[in-house]
Amino acid sequence: MHKLTINELGPIEYCEFECSQFMTLTGFQASGKSTIAKAIYYFRTIKEDVLELAKAQALNVVPIEGMEDDFSSGFGVELKRGLENHLQEKFLRTFGSLWGIQDEMYMEYHFTDTCFIKISMNKSVKYVISNDIHVTFSDELIKFLQEKNQCFSSTPLGIPEVELSAFKAELYRMFDDACAIVYIPAGRSMITLLSQQFSYIYATMDDFQKRSLDSCTKDYLERTLRLKSEFSEGLLGLPSYSSKKTISDWEHIKQALDLIEKILRGTYRYSNGEEQILLDNGKYVKINFSSSGQQESVWILNLLFYYLLQQKQILFIIEEPESHLFPQSQKYITELIALVYNSKHSIVLTTHSPYVLGTLNNLLYAHTIQKKYSKKVNEIIPESLWLDYNKFDAWFVKNGTMENCMDVETHMIQNERIDEISEVINHDFDKMLELQTEDEEGVTV
Repeated sequence: MHKLTINELGPIEYCEFECSQFMTLTGFQASGKSTIAKAIYYFRTIKEDVLELAKAQALNVVPIEGMEDDFSSGFGVELKRGLENHLQEKFLRTFGSLWGIQDEMYMEYHFTDTCFIKISMNKSVKYVISNDIHVTFSDELIKFLQEKNQCFSSTPLGIPEVELSAFKAELYRMFDDACAIVYIPAGRSMITLLSQQFSYIYATMDDFQKRSLDSCTKDYLERTLRLKSEFSEGLLGLPSYSSKKTISDWEHIKQALDLIEKILRGTYRYSNGEEQILLDNGKYVKINFSSSGQQESVWILNLLFYYLLQQKQILFIIEEPESHLFPQSQKYITELIALVYNSKHSIVLTTHSPYVLGTLNNLLYAHTIQKKYSKKVNEIIPESLWLDYNKFDAWFVKNGTMENCMDVETHMIQNERIDEISEVINHDFDKMLELQTEDEEGVTV
């Protein structure tokens, strides 16, 4: 079981938790939900960093933007040291400047009992530079990095595929993680609004400007820019449709398409260099003229559907999927996320929405009572959407820490957490109603 500890980072004073296959983070804005989500992204993408660094050694190239100075000597850089350098730079690109970071800050991620990485502040360094960040590897990971130093051979055609496959298998065993990571940040509508211009804007940015983007947003931008052309014939024309699928797979695909159409009130297509929402009447709306809800949700839907068709496992980190959506659409997008999760993927979800949390509770409850009412429950909520509470956790982030808000008896998210803000609103209303009642009864107010 993966375990993450964060101390004195951003709004988080201290938290420690085991990562489940489906994690939901809720709480007030600026409470630290994004900090936790970014920390998960930071650590879970390290295995890809190791792979890229090892390939760079064999090919004698600079492996990652921003590492030109550290890798100026090509494959002469030792793998362990190269990873240390990269994780220092990656911390800055994920969490920003060190000027606001406390000396007591540290993050520690345990992939297994013997494989862990700790990021902390190096208090012995006088000036605020990337070397202030101290990287600690477990003994087993150090041994692995030393054994894999200069492990690839290089041919005119690149690194032999058999070597890459063997390395990946060992890497995934070391980190106990075969998932690729797809981060979908909040604030997506502005990127979508500038859809036609963004390819040009991004292409004209120099390396320094690109590095000024945080890692998660940069990953999202590059992924969407890279995948747009895949949707030239819409969702139904994706090349992955030709891959082998079971009857269950096809049922999930059909369900996903139905949910996407309900949310978008149409379907997506990238045609002649522009993004479009195709309407039922055969006409279309350019994405930058579509509703804010469509702009916010379209690439959540596209990415969920695209990877639903793939054979590899994905960890989706999705921030605020409910943004700008009507409550009914919030229900549908939550159900789509559950459907994709049940297709052997993993989810980290941040949300402020009681509708998202309420929908998750329905899906948890459906699984809880299915042993007794399976057939009848399936008629209300399809089995493909049910959530197993044994693999699900919900956390409430508040006052610098986080609390598990799962009810141990019902195996659902605690209703008081969902209704917390409603109670404040209802309290205000009750107090005003009390004023009116007292006035009508002739009581001096």
